[in-house]
Amino acid sequence: MDQSDEDENPYDFVLQYKKLQMERKNKVTSADDEHQPIVNSTLNSPIKTSSTQSEALTNSDVNNTVDSTASTSSHTKGRSRRPKGRNCATQDSTNVDGPIICIGDFYDGYDMPSPIVPKEKTSNDKMMDDANNIMDNWKKRQIEEAETEDDLALANRVMNVKVFWRQMRTYRFPLRMFQPISGIFEYFAKLEDIDPSHVHLDLHKKTLSPTDTPNSINYKIIDFIDGDIEFYKSPYDTPADVSEVEVEKPQDDFVKFCIKQKDTKRPIIMEIKKTDKMLILYIKLSELLDLDIDSFTLEFDGDQIKKSDTMESLDLEGDECFELFPKKTKK
Repeated sequence: MDQSDEDENPYDFVLQYKKLQMERKNKVTSADDEHQPIVNSTLNSPIKTSSTQSEALTNSDVNNTVDSTASTSSHTKGRSRRPKGRNCATQDSTNVDGPIICIGDFYDGYDMPSPIVPKEKTSNDKMMDDANNIMDNWKKRQIEEAETEDDLALANRVMNVKVFWRQMRTYRFPLRMFQPISGIFEYFAKLEDIDPSHVHLDLHKKTLSPTDTPNSINYKIIDFIDGDIEFYKSPYDTPADVSEVEVEKPQDDFVKFCIKQKDTKRPIIMEIKKTDKMLILYIKLSELLDLDIDSFTLEFDGDQIKKSDTMESLDLEGDECFELFPKKTKK
């Protein structure tokens, strides 16, 4: 093949078609009567035909030959390319003689899904998110308040304290668990027309004081407090032997806290268990100061102490000082 053939464009199908027509015309005239096969040197696979068959070639045969010649020309230039694209048939998978040109023999990525672009939130979406957050916070607050009310009702429940007075009659007094029993002393002092200091109450042979509560004396529903009048008590009475008196051992599971008020110089000392919630401290203060439990708050280092807090959640060790502030009433 001369230099002019090398410069030809293999994809110029009009030129290739004319060239094939010229070659076919020359080879048909030179063919003998023994059906000598015509071999196209530009094709990779031989195509056999006869003079009679060549005259009956259709346009589709010519087009296939043109495709084959174009592909072969690309091989002669050293630009061998193997079809890589999708839907490209190879020589092994077809029944057509000769190579097939696949236009667009590369992966174009048309079947890939388009990237998902996050949708920008509109003002309505932001309003809906804010409304949902408000509802979630409201539900959470309602659950916390309900749990606090349940804990309050259980911790400061009403207990019927029974007093067996002077071994003659039993009296019942409905008291809250953290309510002082001073009302019992006043009741019997009024009943017997005596001073409250002459009223003597004891539980399990332990003398009770007006500041005790059903919780502090660990009162059970099956217990009875014994009551009597103590007329002959005198400061000159000889005290009992110290060895016979039961000395109360300090309890390691109790801690003390100091509560300061704004217009009060003397602080209040309160004692609770280490495992108790701060709700117990609120209850004791409300009973001592005769305040509603929701009418004041406690703060520690400027942070409000919740009723559901514990010593562990607040990282307390005991003997800390809290500040008591009344809640502002809504007008």
